[in-house]
Amino acid sequence: MGLTLSSPELAPAPARGDWSDLGARVLSSLVLASLGVTAAWFGGPWLAAACGAAVVAMSYEWARMSEPNAIMPAFAFALAGSLGAVMFSSWQHLAYAFGWLVLCSCLSALRRRTLAGVIETAGGAVYIGLPAALFVWLRDRGPEGLETILALFAIIWASDIFAYFGGKMIGGPKIAHGLSPNKTWSGIISGVLAGAVTGFGCGYLFHAGEEFRMAWLLIGALIAFTGLMGDLFESFLKRRFGVKDASRLIPGHGGVLDRIDSLMAATLLVGAALAFGPRATSLLFGAGL
Repeated sequence: MGLTLSSPELAPAPARGDWSDLGARVLSSLVLASLGVTAAWFGGPWLAAACGAAVVAMSYEWARMSEPNAIMPAFAFALAGSLGAVMFSSWQHLAYAFGWLVLCSCLSALRRRTLAGVIETAGGAVYIGLPAALFVWLRDRGPEGLETILALFAIIWASDIFAYFGGKMIGGPKIAHGLSPNKTWSGIISGVLAGAVTGFGCGYLFHAGEEFRMAWLLIGALIAFTGLMGDLFESFLKRRFGVKDASRLIPGHGGVLDRIDSLMAATLLVGAALAFGPRATSLLFGAGL
């Protein structure tokens, strides 16, 4: 798919030091953060409903980007798979959630006639539904579920904030100009350092043993880096489909996919670690909150 800067969807990105979108970004972030923390705090149907609302928006955004000439069938299959996965996950049936998601993805992909189309459709549904299902599952998987979600929020938000300001204020070499002209190495380094420090702070907040404080530092850095790579991957997808934003639902951010791409990637990492790894995470969380 050819890309030109003359396209309205790919207008030139603001130059470094352009803060014109800062007010909208801050206000939108505060509102979304408040809603996210509230839903996570109460958990159960509240968090499932919040994740369900998110996958409705993300399913539409993916259909709009990947199949602009067949939005409704693409949206219907992605939504059915993602909502079903969230529902199964809310009952702690993660295997059923994944199976249902894969089934709906494959059924939707049968509509496509090229290998690239099959990958886009099937992969898109899993890309949307699996992080949402894992997020719900992480919250209710054990007594440290709330702490897990709050740590994810804190590390990703700190990383995003410092990556944004670090990139704007320091600038320097770009990471991948062809994918995202605004992303710099200074932003990535700032974000990873902020995530590491926040992770270390989580260790103190959760009263983890001193022998686990350094582990939290490394965990914070790894989660932050994964989130930032998730953001870069989202930029790749938008370039692939020739759009600047997934949608314009959130002022200053674009779409829901644009706003929570880092959290989605980090959730996949943490979910995989806890789903297939040892259930010894209670040691990291100490006495909890």
